[in-house]
Amino acid sequence: MAYYIRDALHDAPALSPRRPTVNEFFLSSYTMSIYSGCELGCPYCDSWLYSDRPLNETINVPLDLPQRLASELEAVDRGDLIAISALSDPYQPAEQTYRLTRQVLQVLAERGQPTLVLTKSATVLEDTALLQRINEQSLAIVMTTLLTVDPHLAPRLEGKAPPPALRLEMLSELKRAGIPVGVALLPVMPYVNDTDSGLRSLLRACADAQVDFVIWDYLHIPNERHRFRMNEMLARLGSYPVSYYRDIYGEQPVVNNFYRQERDETIITRCNGLALEVRAPHRIFAGRIAPRNEAALLLKHAAFRDRASGREHIAIIQRELADQVYNGTYDPGALKQTALAPTLLALLGHGDVA
Repeated sequence: MAYYIRDALHDAPALSPRRPTVNEFFLSSYTMSIYSGCELGCPYCDSWLYSDRPLNETINVPLDLPQRLASELEAVDRGDLIAISALSDPYQPAEQTYRLTRQVLQVLAERGQPTLVLTKSATVLEDTALLQRINEQSLAIVMTTLLTVDPHLAPRLEGKAPPPALRLEMLSELKRAGIPVGVALLPVMPYVNDTDSGLRSLLRACADAQVDFVIWDYLHIPNERHRFRMNEMLARLGSYPVSYYRDIYGEQPVVNNFYRQERDETIITRCNGLALEVRAPHRIFAGRIAPRNEAALLLKHAAFRDRASGREHIAIIQRELADQVYNGTYDPGALKQTALAPTLLALLGHGDVA
């Protein structure tokens, strides 16, 4: 059982600093957490690293968060998307009592601020009207994390998280309400949920639920403490030698490039076969966020496909251009290096650049 500690932010900000580069997964310039600590306690989560106490033992409830957010929004561009996606689930059980996420969405709706919510809980459906209101004014997206659709494996990976089938039903209902929805396969864990059969089942389920897009990235192991946690998890799941991860990670916190490219190609091929978008498609955010952010995302999404296809040099160029566009330091002529040039130049108001 988790202990709830009602508190205030004091001098801590509600929002993260503005990102130096737009987040290509969540389209965001800012992130925020509603609660500190997470009762779901998924064992793979990076949030275990930020406290000496168990992630799911104590939940801090910052009662003044909505008021602080309203104040900080005065300095935020209305075209910058805020992702409620950091460190804890905004609809964990504490939300049933304190409704902080609902209050935050009310603040964002009053301003018409583009918003993305990442949650594993169907409680988000209770705030459908607020999400519709934000989406009518700018953009609202709801995503859920989904590691597997195997009903036996899921609880061993995700603790108290709702079943995968319930999460997909949640997305389907939100989509019927006109809210764009996506699935985050975060993280892909080698030897656990990265098999061809597991990926095939998961992506087929996403297609059947008619989600708008999927994203994925690979398990991050930033230090020995987290490596120990992952080795413990592997031992609970089966007979996995420690050398399995050493072969893929070496001494680095991320998977090696060979493994990444091979799995990326496999997932992209399966998504293409199912008509699943592998990043948020342009139609979702076109004209709904700041033009510079929109253009930077188009470049980053193109760079992702180039990198997965082995065109690393082109991918690097497009990522550098994306950061320059996002920060307003780009040369319009440099945009002609990419096949997206006509779209980007028009979007950024340079239709006269030959």
